[in-house]
Amino acid sequence: MKRECAAVFLAAFLASCATPGPAPEPRQAGQETKGPAEALSRMQQFFDSGAAKIGEGSVMEGARLLVAVLSERQALANPSREAQDLAGRAEAELTGLASALALDSGVEWLDVNKNQLSGSALDIGSPKSIQPSVILSYTMGRGRTLVAGAPIVFEFVKGGGVATAFVTTNEYGQATCSIARLDSQTAESVIRAGVVFTVGGFSYRLQGVERDFVFVPPSRRATILALERLPKSLNQPPIILDPVYNTLKGVAFDFSNYDGTLMGDAFMRVFSGDPKAIQSLGMQKEVSYLVMVLNDCTVVNQVVIDGKTYNIFKSQTTATTRIIRVADGKILYSGAVQAVIGQGGDASKAGMDGLRKAAVEMSEKLSRELGAITAALAEKPR
Repeated sequence: MKRECAAVFLAAFLASCATPGPAPEPRQAGQETKGPAEALSRMQQFFDSGAAKIGEGSVMEGARLLVAVLSERQALANPSREAQDLAGRAEAELTGLASALALDSGVEWLDVNKNQLSGSALDIGSPKSIQPSVILSYTMGRGRTLVAGAPIVFEFVKGGGVATAFVTTNEYGQATCSIARLDSQTAESVIRAGVVFTVGGFSYRLQGVERDFVFVPPSRRATILALERLPKSLNQPPIILDPVYNTLKGVAFDFSNYDGTLMGDAFMRVFSGDPKAIQSLGMQKEVSYLVMVLNDCTVVNQVVIDGKTYNIFKSQTTATTRIIRVADGKILYSGAVQAVIGQGGDASKAGMDGLRKAAVEMSEKLSRELGAITAALAEKPR
């Protein structure tokens, strides 16, 4: 009797220690199971094999089998309590697995302090562009191991564009997304990388195992410098400053003001895009663009008709706005309104009337050309 009991105990012990047999192939999308009993059997096999694989360190293979449990449950019209419980256990195992996984950004995305950087939206498509890249690792005991064969999905969560959506990690646990283009290089775009399994048409994302990559437009910090001239003097403060300033806020400039009269003769050198004159301003670290505005009343004459002089004066004014990139001194935009006529009872009033009218026309011109200005700001430096 004792021998029989020992034999039964030994058989039960060996059975409990045995490695589960090979799991069946996961159900294909659209494929139906033969019935609830078969589905429950398959779910149990998937669960046992998946848990065993994770215990052996084959975490991706094990995770896929656990997701197959959820896929089987999803296919059942009326899952039994046993099927629901088994699916709940599979989700708990996947949650535990996710807590042991880490999805880190590639080293090219880190600064010297290990903080993640942002990419430049303007660099996409150029050799300077950095692509979203992740490294997946798994904590085993006191150490970490890199995870190969993991399904990484890259998707836009802000903005849009054309990018590689699905990449499998290589032997070093790395997966890199290739971005062909962004829908907008003047707005922020965010791409999220995550571990997503798809089995039998059912997709499951490991919660918390994700990494965001942010691509930002070039800085729009700009200084506006305005100079307003009458034939014999400067006009202070410039009438044209506010109309231009308020209009160009439509292209999302982060403005600061600088008094153009303080520059003296250097204003015209900067206005022409002279790189040395721009650098001498010392604004390279503070701003990316200079908005140069010149409102120039060049002529004021008293009206003479048929040899008779009238107490009416007329002026002629030209207003010009230029947007200059500080990095290389390139004039990205130049717009002008010319020969604007003003008039008044004396020379001063005629000159001021011309400056006011030129300021209005300049603002209207900029409003019409905001699209072209925005496109010019997206131009890549060479």
